[in-house]
Amino acid sequence: MKQYAQFIEETINLNPIYIVGSGSSAGAGISGMGALAEYLVKNVSTALFDAAEAVVWEQIKHRLVVEKKGLEQALQEAGDKLSLKITTEIVHKTWRCISADEAELIIRFAAGEDPTGFGRLFRYLKGSNNKIVNIITTNYDHLIEWSAAAFGWHIWDGFNEGAIAGPLSSAELAARMKQGVKLGKRQSAEIIQHLRIYKPHGSLSWFRMPDGSIKKVTGISSHHLKNLNKVGIKPVIVTPGTGKYLETHFEPYSNILSEMKRSIDRASGLIFIGFGFNDIHIQSNFLSKLRNPAVPVVIITKSLSPSFFKMADSGEIRNYLAIQQSGDKSQVFSDRVTISLIDEPEHWTVKGLLRQAWGDEDYAKPV
Repeated sequence: MKQYAQFIEETINLNPIYIVGSGSSAGAGISGMGALAEYLVKNVSTALFDAAEAVVWEQIKHRLVVEKKGLEQALQEAGDKLSLKITTEIVHKTWRCISADEAELIIRFAAGEDPTGFGRLFRYLKGSNNKIVNIITTNYDHLIEWSAAAFGWHIWDGFNEGAIAGPLSSAELAARMKQGVKLGKRQSAEIIQHLRIYKPHGSLSWFRMPDGSIKKVTGISSHHLKNLNKVGIKPVIVTPGTGKYLETHFEPYSNILSEMKRSIDRASGLIFIGFGFNDIHIQSNFLSKLRNPAVPVVIITKSLSPSFFKMADSGEIRNYLAIQQSGDKSQVFSDRVTISLIDEPEHWTVKGLLRQAWGDEDYAKPV
């Protein structure tokens, strides 16, 4: 057990990149891929579809409901038949579903709750020497940003801070995140603590304006969607299987992806949270790091995917510790530690991970 906890603590102390998938937000109350698929089956409207598009949507529904395929696979199998109208309807309904879920959670964050466990991370790192936290997430919601903001962190997601904001380049960010410090008679500069969160699938607060530009607008919720359509403002999230990365040829996506890849190149450790290793576009960026035995990898999720086991068995992931739920226990897979089953249920959560590194919350200290 000591070796297990030490591996986790040492990886966190490296100030690793955190890669966060839908499993993390689902645990806090955001619809996961299964729940989202059910929502789309019930709520996608075919009123504006032509006859051929209506047939395509019925085929997608059949894959989801009868064949029990995942949402991404069901949409990818539609291929070129997935028209712009179908894609737009899926984007809008996905945005509405996740936005409604998120609206129920903001009050809990404001009241001081920590539904994701990230609040503890940002609270204790606030008193550390870590100036930058890098997080990559495929999620559209703002749960991580709220966790950071609650403890006074500046946040960069590719945009300026503020209620209505345009893109902010990494060069401008670097200039802003410096402050003068006087050491005796000598003046120097130090980096202001901030979160860099990379969202390659977009965010609920990102919209394409009528003039074609993309801006971040906070405070818009699901009941505003009808009015957004009237004025020509559209959500720009990239939904699974619907021409993924189509938007990424434009700003702010291209800048965000470039910065994301640079942060991966510099990474000395990786922590995957609720990530299924089914997103080839994302994980292809990590392959060299995953194979590097000098880079520790921690993976926590409710259920490890077949893709993970395939990668681990083939040596595509090395120097790793992976944890999943196993009934009322936690199951461990690793090529570094020998422990295989832990008599506690929540080691696969962020809270459980931090408890291993820092102990019970009341007694934890900054790293």
